[in-house]
Amino acid sequence: MNSRIVLLNLISTFLLFALVVAASAQTRTVGVGVGNTFRYRATVSWSSNDPSASPPSDLVDLNDTQWLGFTITAISGTNITGQTTSHYKNGTETTTGGWVNVNTGDGENLTGLVISANLAAGDSLYTSLPFNTWIINETVPRTYLSGVRDTNHFNMPSSSGTQSYSTDQYWDKSTGVLVEILQETTSQTGAYTTTSSEDIQIIYSNVSGWTVPEFPTWTSTLLILIALTSTTMVTARQRQHKRPLR
Repeated sequence: MNSRIVLLNLISTFLLFALVVAASAQTRTVGVGVGNTFRYRATVSWSSNDPSASPPSDLVDLNDTQWLGFTITAISGTNITGQTTSHYKNGTETTTGGWVNVNTGDGENLTGLVISANLAAGDSLYTSLPFNTWIINETVPRTYLSGVRDTNHFNMPSSSGTQSYSTDQYWDKSTGVLVEILQETTSQTGAYTTTSSEDIQIIYSNVSGWTVPEFPTWTSTLLILIALTSTTMVTARQRQHKRPLR
């Protein structure tokens, strides 16, 4: 093998190792407080021209959810304990306890909902595998109901056989709290194509200086318009022999 190629490979390996070590060495801090509450609303879509296809149960369940949320109940070092809630459109709720270490990423139910505060592009989400290889792409301003916020963006595209998948996740930089996750999936089976998407965005927070009006009048009006538009789109899809999520 050409010695120059060997040298370049060694340099590339070293640089990759150095990047992971540097990201892992980033100081991790908790940016939330006990009692902080966050709520999200999910917008989902599903369509297929396969007459035998049907929406997956998790997508149906998410479509039946009015809001998702979690509350911080305890903090110890870099460990955060909390409770997640799914509030359904029929008025029922399910709650589950959880925790996450914002340093290592170890946890249950809260991993991914909260990362360390004040991370930046080039930092890993957490310091343990596989999260220490998942690197923040960029820090970008994003507009939500609370206004414009600096967010840390992580993108992960992937594919497997006839299926392609991508996820874009955004965390508020100053608190480390997830503010949006967008997931899109496309699968091809012969002549049939099935697509689905989930867009989960923050709609409420009681964090001081970051109060999000949950359901202002203009938002309710907008939701009605979205619902009417969705109904029209569903009707159009049905006429095209597709089976959209209901």
